[in-house]
Amino acid sequence: MKNFRRTALASVINLTLLGMSDVYAADSDALEKRIHELESRLSKMDQLEKRLEKLDRLEALAVKSEATYAAPAVATISPDVAKLKTKVNVLERKLEVQEEVNTVAFKKLPIFDGGENGFKITSSNKEHQLRIGSSIQTDYRNFLGDNPPAWIPGSPGWYGGVGPDSIFLRQARIILEGYVFNDIYFKLMPDFAQNSNSSNLIPDAFVDFAYQPKASLLVGKYKPSIGLERLQGDANTVFLERAFPTNLAPNRDMGLQLHGSFAKPGYIAEKSPGAIDSKNFFTYQVGITNGTGDSGNIALNGALPNSASSFANNKEFDGRIFAQPFQHSGYDWLEGFGVGVSGSFSNPDHLALVAQRTPLGQSQFIDYTQVNGQTKGTLTSNGNANRIYPQAYWYKGPFGLMGEYVASTQTLNATSNSRGNNNLTQTNTASHVQFSYVVTGEDNQFEGVKPIRNFDPGKGTWGALQLAARWSQLTLDNDSFKLLDPTKSASEATEFTVGANWFLNKYSLIRFDYENVWFTGGAGTPGATTNGVTSYNIANRPSEQVLSTRFQLAF
Repeated sequence: MKNFRRTALASVINLTLLGMSDVYAADSDALEKRIHELESRLSKMDQLEKRLEKLDRLEALAVKSEATYAAPAVATISPDVAKLKTKVNVLERKLEVQEEVNTVAFKKLPIFDGGENGFKITSSNKEHQLRIGSSIQTDYRNFLGDNPPAWIPGSPGWYGGVGPDSIFLRQARIILEGYVFNDIYFKLMPDFAQNSNSSNLIPDAFVDFAYQPKASLLVGKYKPSIGLERLQGDANTVFLERAFPTNLAPNRDMGLQLHGSFAKPGYIAEKSPGAIDSKNFFTYQVGITNGTGDSGNIALNGALPNSASSFANNKEFDGRIFAQPFQHSGYDWLEGFGVGVSGSFSNPDHLALVAQRTPLGQSQFIDYTQVNGQTKGTLTSNGNANRIYPQAYWYKGPFGLMGEYVASTQTLNATSNSRGNNNLTQTNTASHVQFSYVVTGEDNQFEGVKPIRNFDPGKGTWGALQLAARWSQLTLDNDSFKLLDPTKSASEATEFTVGANWFLNKYSLIRFDYENVWFTGGAGTPGATTNGVTSYNIANRPSEQVLSTRFQLAF
């Protein structure tokens, strides 16, 4: 290719020169100049030719490389190798599927939590939860002084017949509570302490359909929403036992209750399942129960008439409203103030009457089985009965204050006496006020005290210390002694209690209480009987001093 181009170019130049010699022979200088120009152009064309050759070689190399890296021919695979390859592929797919199944199964596993808030099992989607708790209380009770307590030997009492100066198991409870499908709450709490009997083995067993904070439905066995101190958790009370106003309210009963909570405008109400709500701005409870009477509990003291059969046709209705009016108000010193009122009414049919006892010593001072000389037969509550129960508390920092008052009216019936059947309207009253202060500076709350630093001598931390004092009084209607024996029942009992609570941590504490109770009446001897009427030489029952200690674990 190179020679052909050079030859053609030389021929063109010769022809050009030959022609030009005929035309321009006379001008040899111009012709010479033209020749040099053509030679210069020829040299440049030669350089271009070399570059074209180089490009041709590169193009050839590219074609060769493409041929070299072309896809090789497919190799022939033996049948055995093909089978092994198929098995490997199948195993790999099985592993992938198993990993997918394990991942899905792992996501569905429940969440087990044994942290600060107790033991909980929660479903992976958080829709269901079970909390496992317990309450164990071991008490030592010691009566002081030379005066014997007004304890009735053989009386079952609240502690299963435990007498004075005793060490006994006050509570031994397993607590199972939680929720299903986010909004249906439940609580099941059996008690295995010696004060429990066959009908009172389970103090709490209820379901609360809490779909909306404004209106929830509580059904089962629970504390009727009447007494403030009664509604406070058993593990969170300031003293070992509750004050006299609690004696004039039911303990636990079977029934159903509509309750709701409202937040201050601009805030959202918190759900608060159960019979008590101390979190929200305003709460209400309206319920209907079988009815147990004052101090009543189903089968309390073995009194089987305190059961549903006594109220087969006449249930007890109760209601309560409670507000914390200064919540989120900006007035810190009033944020923890709450006030409310509760009440109940019923029409029992010969309901058995439960004896009244002192708070700490549990000594009986009102005995409805001991009637006066002209009365025969059994006293029962038969007819209209009602209660009115104003209540309040105030917590600010380490300070705590609680008070309540109750007037309980019922109709006493004597089945037979010297003057025939007798119905008597009785109104008993009780009140109490208690003050507490957390020396170590923790917040005082209705839900109890939570130590900032747990008890740990090795680290020099000692938990929290709360000091408290309480005054309470119960007054029996004087008309009651038209039927009752004034030498067996006191007309008034007044108690003053001081206590100290040592919180080792959030769950465990040690309580110390000293209680002194004064009585008006309740002792003496019967006098002469004239015309069927007995006179009495009434004396004041000796005062009662009790020192008690409790070791508690509750979570």
